[in-house]
Amino acid sequence: MMATVLAAVTGITLELGVQALTGRREAWDSELFWTTGLPVALLASLAIGVFSTGRGWLGAAAVVPAQVVTMLVRSGELGGLLPLALVLSAILSAPFVLAAFVGSRLRGRRR
Repeated sequence: MMATVLAAVTGITLELGVQALTGRREAWDSELFWTTGLPVALLASLAIGVFSTGRGWLGAAAVVPAQVVTMLVRSGELGGLLPLALVLSAILSAPFVLAAFVGSRLRGRRR
């Protein structure tokens, strides 16, 4: 559960942080999102995998949905497509889940 919360905080921070630094309406319109934001979120997902227990690494699937929901709430464009946006964003979370899975494999070596 804590891994999911941390992943959601990562996604929210990604959206709000890049937007605050660049002034762009949507974070992914900024080069900073792609060059710095996503790599930092991947490292956060790796850390979630390392420090989570059991299958907590699966919580990293919340990174992109949290970022997308934050963007939609900020823009006031929550609409009928929200369920589709959440499903699509969960699919786009695959790299973050993979990073967390790799982190979970490193967990065993750490102990």
